[in-house]
Amino acid sequence: MPVQKTLGWKPDGPLSSQELHGQKITLNECATVAGATLWQQQGYLSTARNSAGQQLFFFPDAASAKSAYERLVADMNTCQTNSRRLQAREGAPQDAVVSITATVQDGTAWSRHWTGVGGMSARDIQTNHLYAVHQGEHLTLFQFDELAERPAPPHDTGTDAAVLGALAELGAQS
Repeated sequence: MPVQKTLGWKPDGPLSSQELHGQKITLNECATVAGATLWQQQGYLSTARNSAGQQLFFFPDAASAKSAYERLVADMNTCQTNSRRLQAREGAPQDAVVSITATVQDGTAWSRHWTGVGGMSARDIQTNHLYAVHQGEHLTLFQFDELAERPAPPHDTGTDAAVLGALAELGAQS
């Protein structure tokens, strides 16, 4: 698992697998994955009790997986605006900042620092990390949160290209 040593991730329950029949899977307030036929996920908790999830989506063909990846990238490109709109609606400070922290061929990593408003995210100052890699008929994702109320050493986004590389290796083994 990416960044396991630095953040002390431990599995939080068993691996789950679910067949999908046209459902969209919501990743965060900004992005979804649609068109997958199978979804596997493994939850984790860090030593600071922050959550993470590693997900693998299987698609009927490489073109469908590539399209889902491209839609995810497009969704995340509007995430800062959408997050601030959500913050305004909830009366929270409009402080969301979303940035791309690394890219590799068919892979992108994002970081969103903001005051969460509840729902999918905690009501707290936080940084959410999302990594996505497309390979063949698969889309591999890794997400984790750093919550201000659960202090831990901050994640070094300078290592995000290596995280994407590790996810590409995992996807290749599937």
